[in-house]
Amino acid sequence: MSASMNCIPEAGFAPILHLPHELLFEIISLIPETSDLLSLALSCRGLSSQVIPHHIDYRILHIRTLHPILFAHLARRTDLARNIHEVHISEKHNYGRGDRIPSRLVDMATDGNSLLNGSGVQGPEGQRIIALNVCKALRCMSNLRSFTWEWNGVYYHQTQSHGTQRRQVVKPTSESRFEDAILGEVARQPTLEHFGLSGPFGMHVDGASVDNKFEYPVWHLSNLTSLELSGDTWLKASNILPLCIMLSRSPNLECLAIPLEFKHLPVLRFPKLRKAQLQLHAGATNNIDASATAFIENHPSLEELSWYPIGIPRLRKGVLPNLKRLKSTVGVITALVEADARPEEDEQMEASPVPVVQSQPTPPPAAMLTVPGAKAPKRLSMIQEAEEPEESTDDMEVDPEATPMPRPPLPLSEDDDAQPPSPSDATAQYLTYSEASSSTSILITPTITLNAPPSTPTSILSGQQAASRRQITSLDILSLSASTLLSSAPLCMDPAALQEVTVHTFGDIQDIISLADAFPNIRWLSLPAIHLPPSSPHPVPWTNEALLSVLPRFRQLEVLRGGALWRAAGSTSEEGKRKVHETLGLLVQLCPKLREVDHCDWFEKRAGYKRVVVSRDLVCAPKDVGMDGDIEMEEVEAISYSVRKPVVRSFFDVLVGSFS
Repeated sequence: MSASMNCIPEAGFAPILHLPHELLFEIISLIPETSDLLSLALSCRGLSSQVIPHHIDYRILHIRTLHPILFAHLARRTDLARNIHEVHISEKHNYGRGDRIPSRLVDMATDGNSLLNGSGVQGPEGQRIIALNVCKALRCMSNLRSFTWEWNGVYYHQTQSHGTQRRQVVKPTSESRFEDAILGEVARQPTLEHFGLSGPFGMHVDGASVDNKFEYPVWHLSNLTSLELSGDTWLKASNILPLCIMLSRSPNLECLAIPLEFKHLPVLRFPKLRKAQLQLHAGATNNIDASATAFIENHPSLEELSWYPIGIPRLRKGVLPNLKRLKSTVGVITALVEADARPEEDEQMEASPVPVVQSQPTPPPAAMLTVPGAKAPKRLSMIQEAEEPEESTDDMEVDPEATPMPRPPLPLSEDDDAQPPSPSDATAQYLTYSEASSSTSILITPTITLNAPPSTPTSILSGQQAASRRQITSLDILSLSASTLLSSAPLCMDPAALQEVTVHTFGDIQDIISLADAFPNIRWLSLPAIHLPPSSPHPVPWTNEALLSVLPRFRQLEVLRGGALWRAAGSTSEEGKRKVHETLGLLVQLCPKLREVDHCDWFEKRAGYKRVVVSRDLVCAPKDVGMDGDIEMEEVEAISYSVRKPVVRSFFDVLVGSFS
């Protein structure tokens, strides 16, 4: 009877395991969270043998380059490809995301065949086989939620005629048609919510001059909640129109990372946007700050912002009322202070609209894009078994006096059951977007109605009210000094809300003590290894005595970043490590919540210092021995620590791991 109450000894006693295998497989695949899958696997041995190898191992993929063996395996085991929710591809030298590659169910005899997976075939044919397998695997990922592809810092050196070497960029795929086919399969997935590209993607796309039918798959994305685009492609003037149309199809965006040089930021409107990263790519002048300022003022819902303006921007009163995490410059802190201190009368006298940087052609706001007619349905480029004949359709008649109607989004292919040919089949080929379409039509250039974006309404809050509402919890401000933080930050935010902060410079030790008093809830603190006292002509390092007297004043301190501990020890030799060990032993007692400090060893693969992780466990220890010889026990806290690697970063972290 007792054995039947527990399914761990005998897997057959789990009632759910009596279901048909196909039904059990489908039920488990419907569980959305990986943590819930792990809890289910730990509840029963019989379930763990099903959940872990078939579902947990395949829920998230983190791979470097287009792994030939893995994608040959997924192209063959389409049942396992259906369980994949996230795919993250990065460069071979990029270890920042960490690798997550399934291996238990991979058949090396079949999937490891270099002729079948393409790794042993030289030239374009080998790349074609790899791309075929990638496309087939992606086509079967019917539950795909997130897709990101990074390709940065990949170069080769080409020798010039006069003997010098020139660095050339290596593209993600050997041919642009392979890139289009892979991204086309991703864009066709209706469940896709998070999408990101970072690197030289779409270099063959140049708006209407080359891609005159807007066939690049990225232009057809829609209904996204997270989008990150990094690269020169998104800055081309000829790509502005399709990019704006694509953005208009995702009105519920919550996370957006886009180049700061994108000149049409003022016309973007995303009511639910919570995270934004405006990153400078090629360089610009102070004029670009007006465009970014208008974008920020138009999104009061922003909670996390990464933005490095060229100068000191001028912000409107009450801007960013919901801001919680900020990565920027001291100029933005100054702008927030000036905006909150500005009288209401000055704000009402400003009648000029939000400036819009003019460019030809100028794209409209998402809601103002209009076209005079509808375009015939098209499909994204994909791999087919044979070339299909084209069917021509007459152009739709357009009444020039009719009211322009919004352009409908191009429908994606519904031919999800189409199977690509065998990689060895000579008939396998890549078709262009037009060849894969069931009908064609002549491109009709959209007519754009451009209205200046409305100016942000003046906040009805006073300066003190606006500051009290701005509950900023995290600050990573370039070259932020302790004195600036003490004088400026309380004027634009609630000091009690600050929990994470990076201090780059400070003068006297008393400044850090004042920080502990002014911001009592700091739990994550980064301090420089040296400081410049007013009485010293040169910087001086921390001392162990100063650290032991200052850090306990931060009563909520959990994480200490920076090299202060190691600089106080004098070196990173064995003698220095012994001193740090002694100091840390005292520090963990004086700071009861401290759980992590930086190590002195640099971990190159993840571009960060290793972590010293403090463990606090309650153990039973003898307290006293009674008269009768009985030993009285008590619980005491046992403190130990270990050295670990830096944590991996999330792709959609707009603060780029500042407070990991």
